[in-house]
Amino acid sequence: MSALPALPLLARFLSLRIPMAAALAGLCLGGSGARGESPVAERVYQRAVVAADHPAASEVGLALLKQGGNVVDAAVGTAFALGVVRPASSGLGGGGFLLYWNARDQTLAVYDYRERAPAAARADQYASSTAATTPPAESADRSSVYGGLAVAVPGQVAGLCQVLSDHGRLNLRTVLAPVQALVRDGVPIDEHDREVQAETLADFAAHPGFRERFAPLWKRYLNAGEPWPREARFHSPLGEVLEQIAARGPGGFHAGPVAEAIVAEVTRQGGNLSLADLASQKPVRRTALSRSLGTGTLFTMPPPSSGGVALIETLNILAAAEPKFPAPLTRQSPGWLHLLGESLQHAFADRAEYLGDTDFVQVPLARLLSPRYAAALAERVDPARTGPAEAYGRFQLPDDAGTTHFSIIDAEGNAVACTETINTAFGSFVVEPKYGIVLNNEMDDFTARPGEPNAFGLLQSRHNGVAPGKKPLSSMTPTIVVRDGRAEFVVGASGGPRIITATLQVLLNMQRFGLTPQTAIEAPRVHHQWMPHRLELEPGFPGEVAEELERRGHAVNRRGESGVVQATARGPDGLRGGSDPRKHGRPAGH
Repeated sequence: MSALPALPLLARFLSLRIPMAAALAGLCLGGSGARGESPVAERVYQRAVVAADHPAASEVGLALLKQGGNVVDAAVGTAFALGVVRPASSGLGGGGFLLYWNARDQTLAVYDYRERAPAAARADQYASSTAATTPPAESADRSSVYGGLAVAVPGQVAGLCQVLSDHGRLNLRTVLAPVQALVRDGVPIDEHDREVQAETLADFAAHPGFRERFAPLWKRYLNAGEPWPREARFHSPLGEVLEQIAARGPGGFHAGPVAEAIVAEVTRQGGNLSLADLASQKPVRRTALSRSLGTGTLFTMPPPSSGGVALIETLNILAAAEPKFPAPLTRQSPGWLHLLGESLQHAFADRAEYLGDTDFVQVPLARLLSPRYAAALAERVDPARTGPAEAYGRFQLPDDAGTTHFSIIDAEGNAVACTETINTAFGSFVVEPKYGIVLNNEMDDFTARPGEPNAFGLLQSRHNGVAPGKKPLSSMTPTIVVRDGRAEFVVGASGGPRIITATLQVLLNMQRFGLTPQTAIEAPRVHHQWMPHRLELEPGFPGEVAEELERRGHAVNRRGESGVVQATARGPDGLRGGSDPRKHGRPAGH
């Protein structure tokens, strides 16, 4: 294998922080798709369906629905459950975004409980760090990735408790009961858990000091370095803190002994998180971005998510540029994939240059979401040839990584789309030793040195620079499509910038190409994020498709990874759910 150029090193390193289930399962997807066999059986439900990336989390949501809860009760239970069963991806030490469509009231509630920079954070706190000066795979001590200085103020507990208080039917203790049962009984270790453990242990092997420095992670989540036995069960250490939350609500996490323990450990690890930071963390109500889609209306997340803007901008460019392409454009045709790649490059270049936390910086949302602006960009799309990187943009954002998403829909047309994260696998590697809380490394989602070239010669936009209380930009893209007053499609993904491209393609697979959620998820996907300047193809596309894309000038990576999608949909015969086999999820419904 020839050596990779320096620029893709960033993506190579960060892709290692996303469980490699995507790549490994993708090899199987190509074969199974060709035989028409689905790794996840698809059923039609009449009352409700929950699609999460772990079967036990889906079952928690379903159990709460059966107890008389609504989709919000199910969502809050599912989110807490995912922190127990997928601790490398999300949990109490992280944050997220949630959309709730209320079909009875015809209202959409949008909650932003993304993590914030601590009040003591400084714009230059990583200026002399290897985070800004050393290619990531070569660094043993990147302070924006590992350790206390990487930790932003967690928001999940405050966010979920507020959503439940505003819209749920059940009380918090009832919602947490099945989650606490998962802690008590444990869950079987699956292939995804083994992959995550192996990759994280490789990190520890590469950095010998990590075993002592991050001993709670090593002991409590990595089985003290021993590979998980085949019949092993994982028993989460979160039981005591969940009981504190059940008894005291957000005060069981954001104040009192739990908060004191978190601050003590982050401080010991060199961070600047304070008790005041935790006590003041509150969710923010946002106004969704929207766009017509077919005969329905698409609702998605505004900044500090970049995903919603990129999703709508890409859809607008696709619509404006498609008439330039010879018809028909089928789902796996080179013309369609080329058009996708070109549209995504423009959207990702704008994402890097303009987007940030709108509570702190001016973002030209009206222009970025305008069909007229998309039409101008579409004029630059050549149906026969891709352009050089400089034809699309000049900035690059940090590449965020692993997350979790779930989608819920019921027969009345109510729905929740929720994406949560602790950023990369096991976040900062800092685990509070008494309560077992895995703490995020969301500070790495800020640009390290705005306005200056990074180690790869790329300028980083000031819009996403560090500031006290600011939220780092995210790719999370929870999305709901409503038609005739009821949710029709609910979709989102995990996997860094691949969240955007995976959400887009699964949504179009369902809405434009008529696939069911599971089939839409299992179909192979492409990914282009402008930088690195390459088009990634999952296994499953015919060889001649890749060859034609190369003839059009694309640098094609045929072993590309994808995001991990969970989707639900309403059809004439009932409700369907799809969970991505790339992360071994499974929906539950009735």
